[in-house]
Amino acid sequence: MRKGLALGFGPGAAIGLGRFGYSLLLPAMQVSLQLTLAQAGALGSANTGGYLLGAVISHRALAAVGYRRGFYGALVLQGVALLLMGLGPATGWMIFLRAVQGVLGAFVFVGGAALLLASGGRAGALGAYFGGVGGGIALSVLILPFAANWQLGWVALGALSLLMVAVSLLPYRQLKEPAPPVLGRGGSLAPIALAMLVYALYGAGYIGYMTFVTSGVSGSLTLFWLLLGLATLFNGAVWGWVVARWGGPAGIRLSLIMLVIASLEPLLRGVPLVSAVLFGVSFLGVITAITDLFRLKLPPGAWPRAMALSTAVFAVGQALGPGLTGLVGDLAGSVAGSLWASTALLGAGLAASLLPLGRDRSAGPADPAGPTGPAQAEDART
Repeated sequence: MRKGLALGFGPGAAIGLGRFGYSLLLPAMQVSLQLTLAQAGALGSANTGGYLLGAVISHRALAAVGYRRGFYGALVLQGVALLLMGLGPATGWMIFLRAVQGVLGAFVFVGGAALLLASGGRAGALGAYFGGVGGGIALSVLILPFAANWQLGWVALGALSLLMVAVSLLPYRQLKEPAPPVLGRGGSLAPIALAMLVYALYGAGYIGYMTFVTSGVSGSLTLFWLLLGLATLFNGAVWGWVVARWGGPAGIRLSLIMLVIASLEPLLRGVPLVSAVLFGVSFLGVITAITDLFRLKLPPGAWPRAMALSTAVFAVGQALGPGLTGLVGDLAGSVAGSLWASTALLGAGLAASLLPLGRDRSAGPADPAGPTGPAQAEDART
């Protein structure tokens, strides 16, 4: 557990700060640079597009340099990319830096998880590791005193990110390199095709909300962002229990229902703190639930390919989401349009999830690693 907590400062820095910290600086950047909502979304899409590229090449790149060296190297370099944003470069260079930070963020996220698994990390440690994203979101409020001057805000983000590297170094000597990949046939991924569509829509919708919410929230932005980040820390406990009790498909639908409600612009305008808590506690639930879906619908040999495909599909949704929702906001003439577009994308994902999310695996030898109990029985009816 302690290894997971310390190593979780890596994704906390690279994603909690590096990706979502942009939302805190966006209002000042829009005023200073006179960015349209589409341009603001393009900066977000550059980051998530870089994450897509990083997710696709991460395993080969990290295996080539060593996972431990690659994880910590990427963690330091993404902090440098955040510092360089503070120089206030031209928009083209900012898009490039956001893309580079996205690539490095994917290396950090994938590399840390692989190191933790290879070093004996179990469910609790992995939950703590993934929860580090929420910790980074919560810590990002520390840069708000500098947010009025967005250049200083980026410098503060970079400095805080590099400080978090020091904490992530604590388990350095205990980390073991992952074993070489084992190649083999794993079976068709056709049973999860619809689930991948749901996952892409979810990625596009949630990142749209996270990009533009700080421009649409009323009241204290500090308290809003802090509550959202702290609520994220409970994702593992809440959705782990939901999935264990009712199964992955039910978990996907329930988490999307909560996200649709949480992202509604009237709720955000009227009671923003409720929106923050509901969204924070739900937005990683789909990731937990879809992993259980893979275990139920696919043979074990297909799980690694399914995880690789889902990471790429999710990144595609995240890359398209900010630009698309920003464009809708420009057409509507307000950030409310961007938020409604985010809700619409999440609603489309929910609608698709109501269809049968694939057939259960055909009869054969029981899989001791697969799900058992009431959740299986429930999902057999989906």
